[in-house]
Amino acid sequence: MTEKTFRGSLTVESLLICPVLILIFLLVVYAGRLTDASFRVHRAADVSARVASQANFASMVSRGIATARSDLANNHSPCVDVDVVIVRGRTGRIHTVTSTVTCTLNSYGIGLLSIPKRIVRASSTEVVDFFSAR
Repeated sequence: MTEKTFRGSLTVESLLICPVLILIFLLVVYAGRLTDASFRVHRAADVSARVASQANFASMVSRGIATARSDLANNHSPCVDVDVVIVRGRTGRIHTVTSTVTCTLNSYGIGLLSIPKRIVRASSTEVVDFFSAR
């Protein structure tokens, strides 16, 4: 009887599966960054709309923008580029403030995936506190 040997088969299997495992790991890292950025951008939009709604009409826009940018900076967001837009609105006698935060996600370290830059956008609307906005 002859005995069949499979010498080197483990090397070939590991050679084929390692790149696939690395790509799966990078995809998981990218998904984590995207989820983290989404949570942080939504939080920044909520906080900036709330602060802007409590400010007076003259400083509403500037305080909302400053709050969103500082919230993202203090929470170490994975954003490369941040754009904040504060819009004052009115529906009848009710005044509103809408904060829209746009973030371009940092893709540093995951260049092997060749994923284009991802943009995360969040919007939040608050009713202006009439008595504090005088």
